[in-house]
Formats: sequence, C-alpha cells, structure tokens
Amino acid sequence: MKQRFLYLWLPHWKTDCHRNHNPHPHPECDTRSTPKDKQAPQTNGRAAKARNQTFVVTRNDHKGVLVCGLTAQARASGILPAMRLAEARSILPDIANITEEPALYEHYQARIIRHLDRYSPWIAADRAHARENLAGHNGFWLEMTGGIHLFGNEETLMTQIERDLRQMGFTCQTGMADTAGAAWACAQFPQDQPLRILSLPADHAQARQLPVTGLRLPPATLAILHRLGIHHLHDLADLPRATLTTRLGPDVLEKLDQFYGRLPEHLNFHLPSQPWLLRQHYAEPLGDAANLEAAITQLVQSLCQNLQSDHKGLRRIILRCIRVDGHTHTVTITTSSPCQSAPHLLRLLGEKLPGVDTGFGIEEVIIFAPWVENIAFRQISLDAQQPAGNDTIALNELFDRISHHLGPKDQLYRPSHHTSHLPELAAGKKHISARGTRARQPETPLPNRPIRLIDPPEPIQILQRGANGLPLEICWRRMPLKILKLQGPERICPEWWHHLNQDDFALGAETRDYFHVHDQAGRWLWLCRHPARRNPEISFADTANPTNTTPAQQAFSWPQPQNTPQPDQDLWSVHGLFA
Repeated sequence: MKQRFLYLWLPHWKTDCHRNHNPHPHPECDTRSTPKDKQAPQTNGRAAKARNQTFVVTRNDHKGVLVCGLTAQARASGILPAMRLAEARSILPDIANITEEPALYEHYQARIIRHLDRYSPWIAADRAHARENLAGHNGFWLEMTGGIHLFGNEETLMTQIERDLRQMGFTCQTGMADTAGAAWACAQFPQDQPLRILSLPADHAQARQLPVTGLRLPPATLAILHRLGIHHLHDLADLPRATLTTRLGPDVLEKLDQFYGRLPEHLNFHLPSQPWLLRQHYAEPLGDAANLEAAITQLVQSLCQNLQSDHKGLRRIILRCIRVDGHTHTVTITTSSPCQSAPHLLRLLGEKLPGVDTGFGIEEVIIFAPWVENIAFRQISLDAQQPAGNDTIALNELFDRISHHLGPKDQLYRPSHHTSHLPELAAGKKHISARGTRARQPETPLPNRPIRLIDPPEPIQILQRGANGLPLEICWRRMPLKILKLQGPERICPEWWHHLNQDDFALGAETRDYFHVHDQAGRWLWLCRHPARRNPEISFADTANPTNTTPAQQAFSWPQPQNTPQPDQDLWSVHGLFA
C-alpha cells in the first residue's frame, strides 16, 4: 500500500498561541513589565480591536531582543523574523511585543496532538521548527496510510482538519503527498502554485516546478542556490550529483532524495508518556465466549500488575473487541475509587460480556484505562505482610456493583452542604465515595429546617384568616387543614450581591417569610409567604418570570398560581415537611 503523509503547517503558531491564551491583550503595553492584575480593563469594542492589534513575540539573547514570532499584519508591514525589536519599532512605532513562553507552546502542542488523534494515531511534530524557530512557525505530520477512505477523500480530509484548527484559533495550511518532505513542500506554498495534493510519480512534472525552498534546507544553502540561479527543483535535479555534493555538501542530495522517496525519513511520532493500554492480536479469531473471556482475563491481570507496580489505580476501563468484519464492541466500566483489583474488574466486565457478539470471530482485544489516579497506602500493622483489603475497599467495591446495576448515571450519592441561607441552595449531592464535610461549625447557630423540601413549592389556598392576617385554615392538596399552632415568621432576604441596585431590599419582591405550622393531623408544615406588593408597579408576574430572577434562584422554580393575587395580597405555599 502506498504511503500518504499529510503536513499541517501553522505559519503564525506563537502569536496564535498568545491570542488563544489571552484573547484580549493590552495593545499598548509590554507584558514583560506589566502584571496581568495591573493592566487596564477594556471595553468590548476595545477588546475586539486589541485582538486584531499588530504585535510580535520576542526573545532575549546575547544579541539583544529579537523578533521570533509575527502576526500576519506585522509580516505584511515589512517586519522579518530574527529582526531586532528596535528595528521593528522603526517600521511600526506603536507595535506591541510579548515575551516568548515555551511552556505555553508545549501546552497547545499537546492539545493539538490530542485533537489530531481522531484522524490518525501517527502524529509527529516538526522538531526542526521547534529547534530553530525564529519565524514563529510550527507543523505536524500525520501518516494517513490506509485511513483516508474513512473521511471520504483527501480533499475532504484536508478541509475538515483546516476547519477544526481554525475553530481552535490557529491559522493553518495543509498538504498531502507520498513522502513527508513532499507533503511539507505542498503545505508551505499553496499561494505560489495550486498543487496541494501530490502523487508521485504521476505528478512528477508538477513536482519539478516547486521552489527549492521546499527542501527544508538551511538559509545559507538556499542563498547559495539563489546566487547560482537555481530556483526550482528541476534546476537542481538536472545538475550532476557529484558536483552538488562537492560544492553544497550532502544535505542537498539527502533532502532531494527524501522528497522523491529514494531515501527513508524517520519521524519522531508522538506516543503517550505512560499508555495504560494493552492490545492483543490473534492469528486465529476467537469464535466462542470462553476463549474471549480467557483473553480478557489475561489482559486485565497484566494491566492490574502494571498499575500495582506504579502504585496507581484506574477509575475507568474500556474494553474493545474488534471482529474480523471490522465491527467493534465497546464496554466501559467506571469505579468509585482507584482500583487495581483484577477479580473486581473481571466481575464487573463479566456482567457485560454476554452482550458481546463474536460473529465470525474476534481478531483483536484492547484494554485501555483512560482515567488513572495515585493510590495512597497506609501501614496499619507492624507485620511485614499487609492485608490485601480492608473495609473501605470492600465498601467501594459494593458501590461499584450497585452503580453497575443501576445504570451509567450516578444513582448513588450522599448529601452535601453548601454555604447559603436560601433553603433550596443549602444542600446538594456529592459522589458516594467523596468524603463528607461538616454542615457548620459547632458554635454557629442555625434555625430549624425541615427534613424534606418540596420542589417545586406547592401553593395553598387561605380559607380563613385571623385578625393579624395569618391563616387559621388552609387548603393543601385538596385537604382542608386547621392550624392549631403557628410559629414565625423567619424572614429570608435574597442574596444582596445580586441586587446591588435595588431599593427597599428587605421588602423586595423576592423576600420570603417562613412559618412552622402544626395542623390537626399532627403534621408540621413549613409555610412560605411572599410579602404583599406595596409598589403597584411590581406584580406577581414579574416575580414568577424566570428571566427576571438570578441563575441561582432559577434552579428552584416557583409555581405560577391560577389566579394572580392582588397587590395587597400575599402568596402562600408549602415549602417543606418536618414530620
């Protein structure tokens, strides 16, 4: 099968990384001397203008401050790579400069490699650009041999990759050819000639028209070639090879032979630092469930041994069984705590194996742990032999089995507490394996709260009121209830930081009064009352509309009553039950 390489060229790599990291840089200041917390704030219009502002990336060395990254606007203005910053400012006096950040470039390079993994597992960064990068470029090779048909054709694949990288905020150009050197040349010069896809030897005539700068030669060698009148590949290929080696050295012929595929080119493909992945191919496909189970058992035990040797445990394991017809069965298991026990994992996977159809046979089995965490060990005895498990591990394995039967969503949880005086925001859910936290400090008094909240609160009808306006008899869930005892009120105001411009904050439309009510059946209800609207411009419709409430209050929706109360009436509802 003929090899196919795709080269992804990022001509403004460094400047694009800084723009993605800081979308609104300050255009008039140097980030080397001004901290981020002291920079002047910008309005939306000024921020949009700053994003298109011309700036350069600089590097400090023994020669001074040199330009090592340019935007498209800076390059069009006449600024060149490796130019001194003083010379660049003589061309554009108001140009801004940003100090080079290698750690930032490594972060975005790893991010792009993870993104490109969906197209090909063989991705190699252009290390020559990273080593001699005074122009701010970068590039990646993707070996697409045998995988182009998965994306339609070569043009569709290149268009899709360019669209993805532009959405990530990077300027990019692509080229595809039979060799890595030819793909590099096609991606570098799409404006000079329309050839972006090169297939040798069919496109040999078009390849001869490429400039010699597509051979990845040093600048000194290119300068000599231009002085000799050699500008294209056909000018170089027609010369005697011995003469080229004598006058220009062996690099010219080496790059030329790599371009045409006469010499192999070794690329440093990116591999994960610690891939927790085991893959097993079988010459004879596994046709029955017993052989498949034995193969999975062997792989899981090997993976757990590797985890134990590095004191790590997995939180998620993925099993993929690939049939001879190309169909893939995927099984995903998530654990509540870091696990390195092979019997426990095999028990969880064994419950999903009956759903795997072997068909004409399984030719490849893959075990992958994408989520791995460290395990902290604690010595609990003076004996050299530590027990294999304890109550905590057994309890976590029980949680895993229960969650495995309940479904993929987390059905097991423990209540957690949140610092908020609003009852609907004071409690939440936490993962079952998470450690509990204290609800409050011992010396902090809190009012009595019901053990059960009603979500959403259920409106009630006042059948009889007392002289003070408080209810004596109510109707809830079509049941008439007589109030024997009423305690309160407890007033709760909304969060003040969401209502900084509101007048009469304590008597606002979102203020609530809570009462403890004891009825004739022995129930204790938690009634909520909204005070009467004294301002005729404020109606209940404005209060009940979720668009006029804060995001925290929208999580707990209040019901819309059938009859909108008058401005001098109160809205009552049942918010919770004590017993």
